[in-house]
Amino acid sequence: MELNGPFGFIYKASIWITKLAYMNILWILFSVAGFILLGIFPATVSIFAIIRKWRKGDTEVPIFKTFWRFYRSEFFKSNQLGFILLIIGFILYADLRILYLTGGFLQLLYYPILILFFIYLLVCLNAFPVYVHYELKALQIIRTSFIRIIINPLSTLAMLAGTIGVIFLTNFIPGIIPFFSVVLLALVLVWSFFITTKGISGVS
Repeated sequence: MELNGPFGFIYKASIWITKLAYMNILWILFSVAGFILLGIFPATVSIFAIIRKWRKGDTEVPIFKTFWRFYRSEFFKSNQLGFILLIIGFILYADLRILYLTGGFLQLLYYPILILFFIYLLVCLNAFPVYVHYELKALQIIRTSFIRIIINPLSTLAMLAGTIGVIFLTNFIPGIIPFFSVVLLALVLVWSFFITTKGISGVS
């Protein structure tokens, strides 16, 4: 018998809270299983892939089985994308630090590089929703993410606002970090992605 009213709402909410916490714990375990550096990107893709399935209406998808399937199948490609993003981010951050400490004419480049770094962060926010929605190679994912920043500013603003909200929430209640931090961010980014994305075609 299906529960209705407030008890039904509480029951359904508890189910979803459990699912979210379970996925976040899986993300931690599989990231550690890949020695963090090699595990974090396929684990992140797995979370985004499951949330995308929820967005398609497949809310009864087996979480562990699906997580493990995407973790294995996307291990190399997700790490390729992740390391490209890490290298770009490191170069931009190093440039900012050097220019900040450098006087004279070169310091004029600080703000243009700062703008590039901000664009890079927006690309990172788009990258994983794009990854699980389209069949693209790593560099194509980065290019598509950049294009989305320009043609879908509403979606990008929602991603940025949601990310800031999750950061504030986890700072205010740090106890939720092991259970909800990554999965909440993924929920926000996937929801924001579909604000202006027509249809839900893409990878399964």
